Amino acid sequence: MFQVGDTNEIDMSVKVFAVQRSRSTFYNNEGSFNKKEYQIFQQQAVKPILETGVQSAFCHEMPAIYVRSIKIQGVSASSVLHAGSASLIRGDARIKHIRQIQSPRSQSPAKNI
Repeated sequence: MFQVGDTNEIDMSVKVFAVQRSRSTFYNNEGSFNKKEYQIFQQQAVKPILETGVQSAFCHEMPAIYVRSIKIQGVSASSVLHAGSASLIRGDARIKHIRQIQSPRSQSPAKNI
C-alpha cells in the first residue's frame, strides 16, 4: 500500500501459506490445507500495551510534506509506505513458508527443511 497524506487509521493483515520445491512434483491434495495443523494461523496476535497519559502538542509551521525521492528496496506482505501522520497503525502478517529442497545425493525431495 502506498499512502500520501494524513490518515486516521491503517489496518493491514495478511495470511500466507507457501510451498517452494526444487522439483515440480504435484500431489492429489494440492491447493488445500488444514489451518488447525498450523498454529500460526490460529493464535491471537500479541498487541502492545498502549501508553496512556502522554500529552503532546504540535505546531505545524509548514503544513506541507516535501519529498525529493523515495528508493524502495523491497515490499512485503502487510506493509505500507506512508508519508504523513497517522493516529493508529496496525499490521499483522502470518506466513508459513515450507521449502522442500532436493537432496544432492538422492532424487527425492527432502522433507520440510
